[in-house]
Amino acid sequence: MVDAAAGHVTSTEAGVLIPEEIIYDPTAEVNSVVDLSTLVTKTPVTTPKGTYPILKRATDRFSSVAELAENPALAEPDFTQVDWSVTTYRGSIPISEEAIADSAVDLTALVGQSISEKSVNTYNAMIAPVLQSFTAKATTTDTLVDSLKHILNVDLDPAYSRALVVTQSLFNTLDTLKDKNGRYLLHDASDSITDGTAKGTILGVPVYVVGDTLLGSAAGDQKAFVGDLKRGVLFADRQQVTLSWIDDKIWGQYLGAAFRFGVEKADSNAGYFVTNTDAASGSTSGSTSGTGK
Repeated sequence: MVDAAAGHVTSTEAGVLIPEEIIYDPTAEVNSVVDLSTLVTKTPVTTPKGTYPILKRATDRFSSVAELAENPALAEPDFTQVDWSVTTYRGSIPISEEAIADSAVDLTALVGQSISEKSVNTYNAMIAPVLQSFTAKATTTDTLVDSLKHILNVDLDPAYSRALVVTQSLFNTLDTLKDKNGRYLLHDASDSITDGTAKGTILGVPVYVVGDTLLGSAAGDQKAFVGDLKRGVLFADRQQVTLSWIDDKIWGQYLGAAFRFGVEKADSNAGYFVTNTDAASGSTSGSTSGTGK
């Protein structure tokens, strides 16, 4: 429908939507892409660059005092300054009036949906390198659950929230793990725990799934970010514009979008980037010595 090479939509490209006698409603390709920008801290900004203060977790406490005694001084808040800058991303797709008029469905709405999907792809492509930049951890399938427990229970400060963003291949590994009683460790995600986009929970933590090549470099890569997405990633949102205009020179319409945003690591202690490899030969893949909860 959208000619990626020519970058336009004509009656030829939209031919499957233009009926001769029978009208068919097209079914969009299954869309399972998680918009990572909804999981991080998205902050509206009014300038092309700046500094965002991140308040560090307080470690001091109040002291007991006698009646009418002078108030003890508290430690001043400690901030980490995160420098950010925005980049412009934009593009458009021309649609011929013939294709619009002859299509059996709302062609402009379908192209608009395609533009929205391209936007999510752009957001994810910019967020992924930030997730990859967190402290690296290596795991193997036979000890994966125990390793995840250590990250969640020990490595991460208790003040951080917890989530997993995993590649499809690692999700498949998680989905086949069982405890010593043969029960699967991955559970369905309830809307009370997540926003409905998580594929499940493991150890009580929501699991979000992305493509192997988003966090990895090839199909089959088992990668994951484990930690607090909102504390870990700053999304500086400068401008989001969806455009539509008519061009009489081509007798058609242009649909486009322009985005200005920047993505930066906020709190370097908020997460870890995990690389998992399958269990060594002789171990039972799909099972673990860890106990499920």
